[in-house]
Amino acid sequence: MSIGSTAPARTIPAVAAPPIPRRRAGARPRQRAGERWRVAARRTAWYTTKWFRQMLNVLAHPEDAFWELKRTGDWLAVPFLLALAILSRMGVMSFMGFHYVFQGVETTKWNFESLMENFTRTFSLGMTQFIYGGNPEDTSLIQEGIRILVPFATWCLAHYAIAMIFYGEGGIKDIAVSAAFSLTPFILFAWPASLILTNITTLTEKSMYFNISWIVRIWIIYLFWTHIRVIHDFTAKRTLGTYVISLLGVTIIWALLALVYALTSNTYEFFYELFYELTTR
Repeated sequence: MSIGSTAPARTIPAVAAPPIPRRRAGARPRQRAGERWRVAARRTAWYTTKWFRQMLNVLAHPEDAFWELKRTGDWLAVPFLLALAILSRMGVMSFMGFHYVFQGVETTKWNFESLMENFTRTFSLGMTQFIYGGNPEDTSLIQEGIRILVPFATWCLAHYAIAMIFYGEGGIKDIAVSAAFSLTPFILFAWPASLILTNITTLTEKSMYFNISWIVRIWIIYLFWTHIRVIHDFTAKRTLGTYVISLLGVTIIWALLALVYALTSNTYEFFYELFYELTTR
């Protein structure tokens, strides 16, 4: 470990999931299938309970929680939490009061709202955007899923590359699991705030809703900071460097993908027009 290690001393014993029973030679096919379905249901309930406990532990004791996730984290938790994040995003859009739908932050003026909006968009890559600034009727589940999955995947790749350069102790699994659990505040608090506050308050009282959105964003940024520091056993200075350079890496990845898309699109149009000319003349 490096100097200034922040590894918590408290450890939680790992408990194994219920095992899937082996097929018995003398059992009937229907009995075997029923038994396996019951065990599968118990395993699903066991894992779901475990992940929700870990989510609550991330909120209450983030350093201890991320240290334990490095030891007991599951790959299956990543798609589970991302699915919850997408559902929470859809819940925000579905439950938001009609007078909030087209209400955005005025960014042309220099005020606290515009400062917080620009800050959270920059340092969270838009993944924690709490206010939807468009028309929910023009969106879909696939589109909102892409808004979360693409930044998440590129963040994990860029973070892993930069962490390996800085001799980080965490692997790609630790990075993905910790990043997924860092979205817990959005998963648990986004849709209830949209359901309750946007339907009982007016736009003159919008500060209540914006305050909660800022708290959620800053909370997620803090969890990302904490899990980088804990899983890699970094100092504060190295954590900041990893955070900033990882964001730059994500920007570079997106720029390269956009360049590849533009070149591919132009190449396709060229060959299509060439084929059209040859076949019609």
